[in-house]
Amino acid sequence: MAFATISDVREYEPNIDEYGIQNFDAQLIKAQADVERYLRVHWWPTQQVGRFDITIIGVNAEMDANKLTESQLTRATVYCALGYYIFPLLSKFEPDMDVFQVKYDYYKKMYSEEIEMVIRDGVEYDIDSSGDITDAEKTPQSFLRLQR
Repeated sequence: MAFATISDVREYEPNIDEYGIQNFDAQLIKAQADVERYLRVHWWPTQQVGRFDITIIGVNAEMDANKLTESQLTRATVYCALGYYIFPLLSKFEPDMDVFQVKYDYYKKMYSEEIEMVIRDGVEYDIDSSGDITDAEKTPQSFLRLQR
């Protein structure tokens, strides 16, 4: 299951193939792993409040990335790949900012905004493995209030 492909990257950066890198699969895999890790840290713990009794042994309370809706995370994965992996590969990291430094700063910012918006909107997670995402399975977890 891939959250994003090179064709998704081309939607945001149509000239990406002109920079001399033949294959972006490794960068997309790393970006997807980063998106999954972000969700495990920032969304999954609040998703689990009240669902599992941690005193029961044998309950698998780990997030299963296969239950996420890939299309919901495509844009975040593309932004992450461009900002953290692809454009840094192309940058010369000189004191005078090159175009790639400007672009990776932009995409890092866009990634942060996008992943937060996905969480606020409600991450689509098929918790019951039914194959369908119900309204209860995509309820926003953040209401901009303190959660205890």
